[in-house]
Amino acid sequence: MKKEIWLIIILALIIVGLGAFLLFGPHTTPTLRGGNGGIEISFVSGDSSPMTIKGYVTGKNGWAGFEGQVGTVKLLDASGKELANGVLTATTEWTTLPTNFETTLNFSSAKAQSGTLVFHNENASGLPEKDKTFTLPVKIK
Repeated sequence: MKKEIWLIIILALIIVGLGAFLLFGPHTTPTLRGGNGGIEISFVSGDSSPMTIKGYVTGKNGWAGFEGQVGTVKLLDASGKELANGVLTATTEWTTLPTNFETTLNFSSAKAQSGTLVFHNENASGLPEKDKTFTLPVKIK
């Protein structure tokens, strides 16, 4: 009988611990995907600053690395005002595809609102016709 009580107490503590972790632990947005096949956004850390963004480029549709970076990103608020910008820095060899990248955006927002991440490719040629963008809606606070 004593073993059964201890077993129930231990199981209850494990369940409470897991519940607390799920409720109060780190939260991230779900995996997000780019729509063009050239850039894939695999992780956005959340809706507040600092916001970490991770993903990779595949070399398709004008999305590739150059000199250690694969592009830039801007965070716009609901009215289109720029809150932050960052460089998509390659975290793997930029000459080998796919190329992983990461950046962190620091910003402040007076209220919770909709926002947009606007990604720009690394256009080493400088030719306007090779400029590519990809937008991703986010929630910010």
